[in-house]
Parts: sequence; structure tokens; C-alpha cells
Amino acid sequence: SSSSSSSKRPRQSDVKNPPVVPNFRLKAPALLHDFILTKNYCLFNINDTSINPLSALKALLGLSGFAGSIDLNESASHTHIVLLPRSLFDETDQSSVDDIDLFHDERILAIPVNNHFNFHFANAYEDETTGRIVFDTVQIDGMDLASTTSHNSGRPFWKNDHPFQTVTPSRLVRYVLDVPNRSLAVGTPNPKVLSTRLPEFPSLPRKRSTRRHRYVYPAVARRKVTVDYEKKGHAGPVGGIAKIDVEFPENNEYYSFETYEFPGECVLCPKVRGENGNGEEEEEEEEKEDACYLLVNVVNGRDMTTDMLIFDVEGKGALEKGPVVRWTLPVFVPHLLHGSFAEGVTFDFEPFRRESTGQR
Repeated sequence: SSSSSSSKRPRQSDVKNPPVVPNFRLKAPALLHDFILTKNYCLFNINDTSINPLSALKALLGLSGFAGSIDLNESASHTHIVLLPRSLFDETDQSSVDDIDLFHDERILAIPVNNHFNFHFANAYEDETTGRIVFDTVQIDGMDLASTTSHNSGRPFWKNDHPFQTVTPSRLVRYVLDVPNRSLAVGTPNPKVLSTRLPEFPSLPRKRSTRRHRYVYPAVARRKVTVDYEKKGHAGPVGGIAKIDVEFPENNEYYSFETYEFPGECVLCPKVRGENGNGEEEEEEEEKEDACYLLVNVVNGRDMTTDMLIFDVEGKGALEKGPVVRWTLPVFVPHLLHGSFAEGVTFDFEPFRRESTGQR
């Protein structure tokens, strides 16, 4: 029996080491919705926060969400852009990445910038010439999650008479980080403002992720607006989409929907290129970064319908020509947040049709 049991015992060579999982320590819960990657770093936007005890108690009792119990210190002088080296995930010793203090561990870069809050990043990359990190983000100067949820009113945010009176307006900006000096780079506006048209949900082609990019595609306000970015109540719903030129923002393009139409997040689908004479796929040209179709769902709040729109965004002025396809979905789909494009994925809808009609 001993030989039998020993034969079932796994050999040492067959036993895989458990994965090493870095974990990090903060003095208070971080209010994080998004993060972004470069070749060597993970970037996070870390605010000065604290817990509201009464709100936390309500959350524990199931009367509200926990996020609403996190208070942002809007009077803080700085927000920190925290850079986590991706090499931490390659460590083989768990003890070397246990209980990492984000603001005191020498391996972590915590760069102070002017106090702000963000939900969404667009993209980030490492400039191989200068060694700097460049990233684009949607920035707002204040955020009170409790006022934008059912926490106080007892009803959904969108059913309030003036829902945006507690919301701070947004803008799309670009930061440049001097990594060796652990600071903002000097010699350029930092941040550089790319769009003030209340942008949100910035998108770009997946192939540009972690690489230098020229264009960003957010949802925006229906028309140009003049707002005070430090005051709440100057925000509003998105009613258009944009093609933002991050190098020359004066060339930004905008397309506006009707006053009762509201877009979700844009999704970029690369155009299919031909083959060269050798039977190989043509390489993507840098100047053809915008060789894409933009897909977006638009909610019609008047007729309670949802349309799928496709724009050809290649070339100057292409977005402003309007959609090349507009299709009303067979069912109403409410307001949407995020989307993604999965290249090469197709669906066979025949089984769904048979099931819906009771056919075998």
C-alpha cells in the first residue's frame, strides 16, 4: 500500500509554484475606476480620501453603495499619479512584493500633480527619445459620489429635477511625466488641454494601446460650451462624438446628434487592408492611424429607440460628414457605458431565431 500511495504523490518537478501576487497598502481606500498601461508601468490616479462613517454604516446595512462613503478631499493640494513597475509581477518571491507602501517604497513612482479626479484614461506611452511618459485622461476638478447616486435623495440620479447641478464639468488633457526626476516634465504646458467640450469615455484603436497615438475619440457635449471648471452645475449629458487631434487640438472634429439623442462609448474597428505582391498583409502605415470605422450606439430618448451608427473616420473632415450606416436596433437598449471591439468574432444568430420562435 505504501508503494501505491507513493506512486500517486506528485513529483517535485510536477508541482508548480503558486503565482506571485503583489499587494499594496494605502492609508485609506482608493477611489479607482480605471488605470492604464505603458510598456513598463501601470498608471493609477490616487486621490486624498477618507471614509465617511455614517455613509459607511448605511452601506454596510445595504442602504447605499460603498463608493458613496468615500470622501475626496477637494481642498488637497495634490493628486498623485502612481506608477507601478510591471516588473513587480515577474518577481518569484512573494515576500518581496507583500505589503508594498505606495508612497514610501522606492520601487514605486508617486508623482504629485494638481488636485483633480478622473474616471477614464485614453492612452499612455513611453517616449523612447526622451524617456518620458505621456498620457491623456479625462479630468474633473471635483467629485462627490454621494451626490450623484441615490445615497441622499433615495431615488436614481437621473430622476432628479436638475441632476447635473452637483456634477463638475470635464476636460480632456495630456500629462507628460519626467520619470528619472519623478516629476512633471518642464518646457511644455502640463497638463495640455485637448478638449473642453465636456468629453468622456475616450477611445482609440486597440493597436495604439501603449503606443504613441495621434487621435482620441470621446463622447462630448452636443455643442461648444463655456464653463467654469471649478464650479459644479456646469456639466451636462453627452450629445455628440469627437475626433481629437492630440498634437494639434485646433484641428479637432465634432459631430452632434439631435437634442434627444445620447451616444455611448465609441468603438474603433480597423479597416481591412489588402495584401502586397508577396501574399503578405500590408503593414499599417503610421499616417493611417485613423483608418478605422467608428461604431457607436445612440439612445433616442424621445422615441425610446436605439440606433447603431457607423462612421468612416479616415482622413481630415471624415467624422463631420456623418455616419455611413445608421441602423435602428430591433429592441430598445438603454444608455450604454463601455464597449470593445473583438477582431474576427462573428455570431450565428440562427439558433437564437429558432429559440425565439419555438422552432426545433
